[in-house]
Amino acid sequence: MGKKILDSKALYVVLSIILTVAIWCYVTSTDGTPRNETISNVPVTFSGLDILEDRNLMIVNKELTTNIGVRATPAVLARLSRGALQANVNVSNISEAGSHTLNYTVDLPSDVSPSQVQFVSGVSGNVVTFEVARFLRREVPLKGVFQGKAADGYLAGTEDDFLFSPSTVWVSGRAELVNQVAEARVTITEEELTAPVSDEFRFELIGASGDVLELDVVCDVETVYVNFPVWAMAEIPFKVNLTAGGGLDVDDVDCLLSADSIMVAGSQDEVTALIKEGAINLATIDLGSVRDGDELTFPVPLADELKNLSGLTDIRVTIIFKKQVVSQTFAATRIQYIHNPEGWNVDIVTKEVPVEIRGSQELMEELTAENIRIVADLQNITPTPGQQIVPVNVRLDSEGSNAEIGAMNSNYSIVITLTQS
Repeated sequence: MGKKILDSKALYVVLSIILTVAIWCYVTSTDGTPRNETISNVPVTFSGLDILEDRNLMIVNKELTTNIGVRATPAVLARLSRGALQANVNVSNISEAGSHTLNYTVDLPSDVSPSQVQFVSGVSGNVVTFEVARFLRREVPLKGVFQGKAADGYLAGTEDDFLFSPSTVWVSGRAELVNQVAEARVTITEEELTAPVSDEFRFELIGASGDVLELDVVCDVETVYVNFPVWAMAEIPFKVNLTAGGGLDVDDVDCLLSADSIMVAGSQDEVTALIKEGAINLATIDLGSVRDGDELTFPVPLADELKNLSGLTDIRVTIIFKKQVVSQTFAATRIQYIHNPEGWNVDIVTKEVPVEIRGSQELMEELTAENIRIVADLQNITPTPGQQIVPVNVRLDSEGSNAEIGAMNSNYSIVITLTQS
């Protein structure tokens, strides 16, 4: 039975026909015979965009595609269908906004020559339609908003304390969209902050009404570097240093301050250093230069790096004597000088210096003008011929310490005459 089938002429005829058809299909699929085909979703590119931008114009719908009809062999069609086709539109001749319909040229892949392809026009021809709008590039300010919280004992800055790099953002796109932008806003939401914020942040575009805008525009940066201060705080007391004089010791006086302390803020290191000092020294007061009930005003000495949260710029200090003292003015005539400049003669012109002395009643009753010496130290003067005014010190040759009896101030002086030896 099997031998009869193999010997059948009809079988050979059928096999010959099948083989012939297969060979013909193979040849026509690879050689060969051109056919029409539509390649869909070919991307559209635009040339001349720089000229368009110089005219303050822009393409609105850049992500365009088109369908291109081609006639080519199957092998060439296979290469064209791999996404290598591009339709290019030259927009350099457009001078106004609106809808435009222009012809395109087709860019073929490098392995296909123009002689291998014939383009088949569709119903609307080889054109694309696109929108052109007014282009605008505008600089908008950066603003910061703090919606977080500083930890206890720390103070966060205000909106005016934000620092940005870059300091502005350039927004570009359709003019009607760009003009809606009033500012670019950075929002900080971190809580329990104990140190300044320094980091890259994204921003939002904000309209004139304060609302966040979602616009199809382009910004020149996506993030900005933000510095936002968070300061350590501390309450620091004031103090006044006293030196004995004019018959008073430091324990004989009370100093009443108009404010006992000040609240300051600054970096952690600066505030810690100030806390270690214990107090802010307003001044050093020589008790020989003040009277009972005197009111002295001193500026608050704060470093520029520290913030004065209390707003105190001056402190008033009232001097209260706790010890009874009396004062008397003496005409001192014992006037001397020391450290005579070499090569110069000194003549004392001043013959009498009125000096106010203060002390306890008992010691003042024993004091006379003969106990008072006026001494001029000439060591540091610049000798020149003629008269000079030089400061003097008041010295007492009497019982009692400087805290018990002494001159009221140190602003005494005399006149001398210098001549070369």
